Amino acid sequence: MLRCGTAVLRRAASGGGGHGQGQGSSLAQPLEPSLLRFLVCPLSKRPLRYEEATNELINEELGIVYPIIDGIPNMIPEAARTTQKKPPAEGSKESEQ
Repeated sequence: MLRCGTAVLRRAASGGGGHGQGQGSSLAQPLEPSLLRFLVCPLSKRPLRYEEATNELINEELGIVYPIIDGIPNMIPEAARTTQKKPPAEGSKESEQ
């Protein structure tokens, strides 16, 4: 199951813009659009939204953002950051009024 996805990621990473540019390149390599249909959040198993402006994958339901580094999504939950937008808790004062 994982091997097929890994092969697709390797092809995408090696296929785009590999003109000998190393880490000194100022442009981030974007995600291969065809990968989006295969990628889901490892925590919720739900589809992710690609944000081209920040080159990140977003799970709006959980409020977490996965970085894309050199065209490869870093889907390790510990590497994700949380978004600022959080829904109010059920027991909060906002939900009681």
